[in-house]
Amino acid sequence: MFKFSAARARRFPRDKRGNAAVVFGLAIVPIILMVGVAIDYGRAMTVRGSVSDAADAAALAIGSWVGLTEEELEEKAQQFFDANYASALSKDIKSDFKVSFVGDDIVVKATASVPTTFLRLANVNNLDVGIENTITKRQRNIELALVLDTTGSMGSSGKMNAMKDAAKKMVNDMFGDRNTSDTLDVALVPFAAAVNVGTDNKNATWLDKNAKSQVAKEDFGSGTKPFDFFDKLRRKKSSWDWEGCVRERSGYAYELTDATPGDENRNPDSLFAPYFAPDEPDSDNDDGYSYPNNYIDDQKCGERRSRNRTPEKCQRYTGKYDKISIQNHSNGPNKNCPPRPITALSDSKSDVTDAINALQANGYTNIPAGLLWGWRVLSPSAPFTEAEAYDEEERVKAIVLLTDGSNDPGRVYNHNGSNYNAFGYPSEGHLGSTSGSTAENELDEKTETVCNNIKAKGILIYTIGFRVSSSSTHTLLRNCASKPDMYYNSPSNSQLAAIFADIAQGLSELRIAQ
Repeated sequence: MFKFSAARARRFPRDKRGNAAVVFGLAIVPIILMVGVAIDYGRAMTVRGSVSDAADAAALAIGSWVGLTEEELEEKAQQFFDANYASALSKDIKSDFKVSFVGDDIVVKATASVPTTFLRLANVNNLDVGIENTITKRQRNIELALVLDTTGSMGSSGKMNAMKDAAKKMVNDMFGDRNTSDTLDVALVPFAAAVNVGTDNKNATWLDKNAKSQVAKEDFGSGTKPFDFFDKLRRKKSSWDWEGCVRERSGYAYELTDATPGDENRNPDSLFAPYFAPDEPDSDNDDGYSYPNNYIDDQKCGERRSRNRTPEKCQRYTGKYDKISIQNHSNGPNKNCPPRPITALSDSKSDVTDAINALQANGYTNIPAGLLWGWRVLSPSAPFTEAEAYDEEERVKAIVLLTDGSNDPGRVYNHNGSNYNAFGYPSEGHLGSTSGSTAENELDEKTETVCNNIKAKGILIYTIGFRVSSSSTHTLLRNCASKPDMYYNSPSNSQLAAIFADIAQGLSELRIAQ
C-alpha cells in the first residue's frame, strides 16, 4: 500500500521521472499538424504537376493539328486534357481547362481545387493550384520529299486517284490557306523502274553526255553516246527523244549515295548516264527467248552468217541505229521510264499539287531508285541544289515513301534477266546474276542500304505499304522507316487519306515559350 509521507512530498518537485512523456504529450499536436500540412501541400503539388503536364500535352497536340478551326481545336484540346489529367487521384478534385489563340501563340490555363484533410483544422478547406503556359506555334522549317510509286499496278483499282487525293490533301493541310510558305518546301519524286530528272537537265554538268562513266559504256562499249542515238531515233520517230530518265551510278564512292557529281575527266563515274534502253534482239535472233523491248530491225547484227548472230551480239550492235527500220512503235529507248519528272523542292502549294495531278502509272517497281532521288532532292549539293544544309537545327528533312508492291525488275527469261531499269540489266552485274529472283533480292538489299544511308544523314523516313500483300515487303518498309510507328499499312484506298493526314500532323513541331 502506497503511503504518503512528508519526505516523499519534499522530493516530488525535484523528481524528473516522466518528463519525456509530458513533453511528448504537449508537442504531439503541432507535430501532427505540420505533417498534415505537408501532406496536404504535397498532394496539391502532385495535382498541379498533373494539371501542367495535361495542359502542355493538349496544347502541343492541337498545335501540330492541321486543317481544323479554332473551335474544333478547343474541343480537341479539352479531350487531350481530360485523357492526360490524372483525375483518378481523387474524384472530388475539380479542375478547369481553357485554351485561347493569340496570333501564332496558344495560351493554356488550367486550375484545380484540391480538398484538404488536416488544414481543415485551420479552416482551410481547399488548396487552389494552376498553371498558365504559352505555346508558340512555330513550325520548324520543313523540307519534304514525297516519293510516290507510279508503276503500272498503281493504275488499277482506283489506287492512283486515291494516292493523288491523299497526297494533295496532305500538301493543302501543311500549306494551310497560303499558296506559298516561308517554312515549308515540298518535292515530288515519282518512281517506277527509274526516275525522271527532267529534260530541262539535258545540258547539266552532272549528266554524262560524253559517255565517260563505266555505266554509260555498259550496253554499247566505249565511244558511243546515248544522245547521239537519241538524235538518230528522233529523226525517224519524233517521240523517241530522251525523256529525262537516268541510270544509277556504280562504284563504291557513288553507288547508293548522294555524293556530289564531279568532273567528267577526273571523276566520270560520279556523273549520271542518260537512260537509254537498248533495242533488244528480233525474233529471228533471240535463240527462242522472249525479248520485250524489240523496236528496230537488227539488220543482221552486222554479221553475214546467221550462225554468228547471238542475242548478246545483236543487242550490242550499234550499226542498226544508223539506218533505222522501226519494228515496234509501242516500245523504244525510254521503255519503263516514268513519264513525269521530279518536281524539285518548292515553296508553292500549286506547283506541288499540279505535279501530283499529272502523275501517270507505268512500268515496274524499283524502290531504291525512288529513295535515292528522294534523298538527292533533300541534299544541299547537285544534282538538285534547292535544299539547305544538313546540320541546320531549325530544319526538318523528311521523306514519305509510298509503294503498292515489292521490288520488281520485270523478270524475263533471256540473257538480260530482266527488263531494263535504273540499274541496267542483271547481266551487267549491278543486280546479281541474270536470275530474275536474284535481281529482286538485290533490289531489296539496295533498298535496305539506301534507307540506312538516308537515316544516317538525319533525314526522317515515313513509309507506306499501299495494298501490299507481301509480308517481306511489309518488313522491308517497316525497317526502312525511322521508327516502327512511322511505317503505315494501308490495306484499302479509303484508309490512305488518314495516313497522310497523320504524317502531316507528325511533321509539325512546337516549342514551349513560357
